[in-house]
Amino acid sequence: MSPGAHDQWPSGSFVGRLAADDRVALLSAGTPIRFTDGQILLVQGDAGDFLYVLVSGLVKVIVAASTGIETTLALRSRGDLVGEFALLDEQPRTATARAVGEVATLRIGSAAFTAIAGESPAMQATVTRYLLAKMRAATERRAAERLWDAKERLAQVLYELARVLGATNAANGTVAIPITQGDLGDLAGVAVSTAERVLAELRRQKVISTGYREIVINDMAYLESIRFSS
Repeated sequence: MSPGAHDQWPSGSFVGRLAADDRVALLSAGTPIRFTDGQILLVQGDAGDFLYVLVSGLVKVIVAASTGIETTLALRSRGDLVGEFALLDEQPRTATARAVGEVATLRIGSAAFTAIAGESPAMQATVTRYLLAKMRAATERRAAERLWDAKERLAQVLYELARVLGATNAANGTVAIPITQGDLGDLAGVAVSTAERVLAELRRQKVISTGYREIVINDMAYLESIRFSS
């Protein structure tokens, strides 16, 4: 992949936060690898001697309990890093990453990433801010699980996913999110049955519509009002 390709990166993503020179250095160090739907990028418990930069597509971050039950912790998209925690602390990977649909990545080894970051204090600062943002999001999610009811939590997750991952239809202003109802329930910390009940209510109110692996938001303002109603 040439460094000049894909110049537009989401501003909140890791790549989007980098200065131009650092972005070129990072992308130039990667080896392009593509994944099909359901393929595993990283496995929980494995050694973490590389990471991925997501170029396109969506990746689900999953933790498996000893019982075998899996929980979706996060979704990562274009410009995000996947696998950086284990690379930086040299500990086993804490989660599995699985492709949702077609995914294009750049694989960067530990030595290359460390060398690039070591030459740029600005990039080191970006790494720190990016990791802190992930930790903050996890903390806010845990707080929401204690303070908000199911509808508020689902509205929060839907709204944030729409802002970060959603594809807006210019003709009617709707926003489509590539996510299943089960994964949405995991991210909001509610049971699948509860997520289905709340989503059915939102469908009746015409706030959303649902399809295969997709939730379409028709009224972002309504979701935002729920988020700030408590």
